[in-house]
Amino acid sequence: MCGLSEELHVSATEHCPGERRWGRNLTDTTSGSYVSPRRSTRLSTLLPVLLLATYFTASFVLRLLRGGDLASDEAEQVALSHALQFGYGDQPPLYNWVFYCFATVFGVSVDTLAFMKNATLLMSCLFLGLAARKVVRERDTAWISMLGFLSLPAVFLLSQRDLTHSIGAFAAVALFLYVLTLVAERPSAGNYALLGAAAGLGFLAKYNFAIIPVATVVALLLEPSLRRLVLNWRLAATIAVGLAVVAPHVYWAVTHLDAATGDTVTKMRAASSHGMPLQLIAALELVESIVKCCALTIAVLAVVYRGHLRTIFAASSEWTRVIGRMLVVSMFLVFVIMLAVDATMMRPKWISIFFVAFPLYLACKVDAAGVHVPGAISKLTVLVGAMIFISLGVVFAGSFH
Repeated sequence: MCGLSEELHVSATEHCPGERRWGRNLTDTTSGSYVSPRRSTRLSTLLPVLLLATYFTASFVLRLLRGGDLASDEAEQVALSHALQFGYGDQPPLYNWVFYCFATVFGVSVDTLAFMKNATLLMSCLFLGLAARKVVRERDTAWISMLGFLSLPAVFLLSQRDLTHSIGAFAAVALFLYVLTLVAERPSAGNYALLGAAAGLGFLAKYNFAIIPVATVVALLLEPSLRRLVLNWRLAATIAVGLAVVAPHVYWAVTHLDAATGDTVTKMRAASSHGMPLQLIAALELVESIVKCCALTIAVLAVVYRGHLRTIFAASSEWTRVIGRMLVVSMFLVFVIMLAVDATMMRPKWISIFFVAFPLYLACKVDAAGVHVPGAISKLTVLVGAMIFISLGVVFAGSFH
């Protein structure tokens, strides 16, 4: 069939001199029209870049226009920015440390708060995109991970209201995923050590990040082609570097146990009047939070790839299996912790850091399916852009009431 197709193409160009010149630059689409793949590629790259630049710039500017009224997390950053300490309270200190560095250079202000928040979110996008480029074949498909990240409610909605430590954790998770792909590509001692540093930074960003390395080890062990990454002496470098990064703060937390534990567990033990078993309540709360975290991202992807969803979700590759298992194991461990502390409440923002990997999972699924929809990335950019800018406007308007 390929030979026959080539013969027909040669015959056609011999009879149509005009097409001989341009035939190589034209691609047939599902509508029967012809487009330039080079022009299409430029557009699918330009639009997402423009969206990222415009959105984070607008987020920064609108936060300045909202004035100096600080939300609770922002006020905490300002209050704790006077000195570097190994710990500050019931949240790990990484975001406080980074803000201290920014505040030392630029001063303590709303400008600094807004710049750091948006710069950190942008870094999360970039690391996810870099991770996707390592594990997908098509360059355009990598944009799904970045655009999908913007479509997460914790990113486009909650972070614009009042999140700090979780935002630092988003960047840490994205960095961890990127370094994980580097280790898979080149399992050197240096990359293993870098993975340990990323894991340590993740723990210093948010305590529940500790679940992710455990889930990663389980997911890799279950994948025969990647099992070698765990059964490798270089993993000792990962453990050693990770422990070295977190050791000072862990020592502080142990010696300041009351301050470090705070009321997190108390919040999770919200009183319930349902009369149902606590285990069932915990399960329902977790499932509801999972749906809230990922449903919108799936819906956006479904609009763009309608008619191909069955193929996409049925497709499989080593990275779809690894990331999918990481998500499943993470949620299982969260549920175990909920049962251990008799938790009856779960908020989506508490598990939002685990779903930073979800857009990367979707990008790998589309790549594994080999689905090609003309203009898919442009459509995805427009949909995500409309959603996040509307939300940004709502948050801005709501800040005056």
